[in-house]
Amino acid sequence: MNTLPFLEHFLKLNVSPFVLILILFPLITALTTGIFLSTLIFLRLRRDRVTPKDIIDAIRALRPGGNTETLTRLCVRNDSALARLVNSCIEHSSLPRSENVEVLETAARTEVARLERGIVYLEIFVGASPLLGLVGTVSGLITIFAAVGAANADPEKISAGIAEALHTTVLGIGTAIVMLFPFTFFSKKVEVLAVELEDLSMLLLKKLYTEEVPA
Repeated sequence: MNTLPFLEHFLKLNVSPFVLILILFPLITALTTGIFLSTLIFLRLRRDRVTPKDIIDAIRALRPGGNTETLTRLCVRNDSALARLVNSCIEHSSLPRSENVEVLETAARTEVARLERGIVYLEIFVGASPLLGLVGTVSGLITIFAAVGAANADPEKISAGIAEALHTTVLGIGTAIVMLFPFTFFSKKVEVLAVELEDLSMLLLKKLYTEEVPA
């Protein structure tokens, strides 16, 4: 993909090096990085990568107090969040239920943190992009007022200031809007997956510990 015309467009604006290096370039970098990062997060949060169906079916098919060999074999060769939680739960099944629950909660927090990996950068892009655009707007206005206030107003400087203000504003707000969609979607998806992992873990615990638990 040829991006030179895109870069040449900004170079032809005759904007100051300050705006080009500290505002336009970071905004373009944030936009491209955010799109690439969103693709990676989308692939990582696919349901079959987090809660594989074969492991879910094995948990549901397990009889209370039954043999966990099949389930263990499935999880050993699987690298999903659910598999790691199931492995942890089975490995500590010799502990009292309350202690196993504590271990499982710690493991679950670790898995949720793994699922959230990378989303914080999208949040940074959403928050920082409009601010960078605003700085560019102010810089463009300064250029305009400086040109208008001069003894001989330079139309080229005025138009350059207007272009600088408009381009940075649009790019800043546009980047924030584009990043807002994946950030919101992935944040909600992690919440849904976390609840599903908790439900499946609790189901497994009930089948491993068949004794009655006081209310």
